[in-house]
Amino acid sequence: MRHLKIVIIFFVFLFIAKDSIAQEKNYRFHKVFFYSFTKYIDWPESKKTGDFVIAVYGQSDIIPLLEEMAEIKKVGDRNIRVVKIDDIKSTDFYHILFVPSEKNGSFPKIKSAMNNQPCLLVTEYENMARNGSMINFKDVNGKLRFEVNNTTLKSAGLKMSQELTRFGEEIN
Repeated sequence: MRHLKIVIIFFVFLFIAKDSIAQEKNYRFHKVFFYSFTKYIDWPESKKTGDFVIAVYGQSDIIPLLEEMAEIKKVGDRNIRVVKIDDIKSTDFYHILFVPSEKNGSFPKIKSAMNNQPCLLVTEYENMARNGSMINFKDVNGKLRFEVNNTTLKSAGLKMSQELTRFGEEIN
């Protein structure tokens, strides 16, 4: 009986560990895309000074990975600063704002607060690019892909390089 309990505990641990490793591995690819966004999206001149700020709305496993990236990468000669936020005001500015899937219910409020700001809104929930996200991550046959809503990008004063556009699916 004792051996059965140990075997059950082992399999429960293995299942939990497998899920957390899969999630972290998935976010490791997100990190690469985030850095590409810093290189292939053009912000207005007024936003090209000071630290490059990447905000994450709520708690997410992506935060330590983005912080890891920020320690070794720069945007031009600017440092990357990663912040976790729990509330958003229209006076706040972030170059990139990531809304994890667990927080997609807050997206209408976030979108409204960020209206007309050159902030790249990035999500990871089905149909968010059609609902106003500028970039939305999605899984396609086990591979990380993204959708791009050029209309919302342009209305925020952001320009995406053609090089990056061809890696994503355009949504209008």
